[in-house]
Amino acid sequence: MVYYPRSKKVIAKENAKEKARKAKAEPLIRKMPISITLLKKMDGGDKLGERILSKLRGHSMHHSLKHMKQMVKDLSKGGSFSKAHKDANKNVGV
Repeated sequence: MVYYPRSKKVIAKENAKEKARKAKAEPLIRKMPISITLLKKMDGGDKLGERILSKLRGHSMHHSLKHMKQMVKDLSKGGSFSKAHKDANKNVGV
């Protein structure tokens, strides 16, 4: 049996096919984060600092707008991030 090494083109083609197969099997769905401007416009959002607003922006990719509004309201009253998150999950949902 004679072994013929595969060319780089063939390997690249095989890798592309494999990548396409995986992409069809597991689609990546990502929600767009809420802008910092919108977070500031929420009830009590103008009282929050830039650091907490950027943390909320990243957090918004995983949660609904209702959840985020509730968190901003709780945080503006002086609560901690984790407490506000737990309360928002309990009252509003994810």
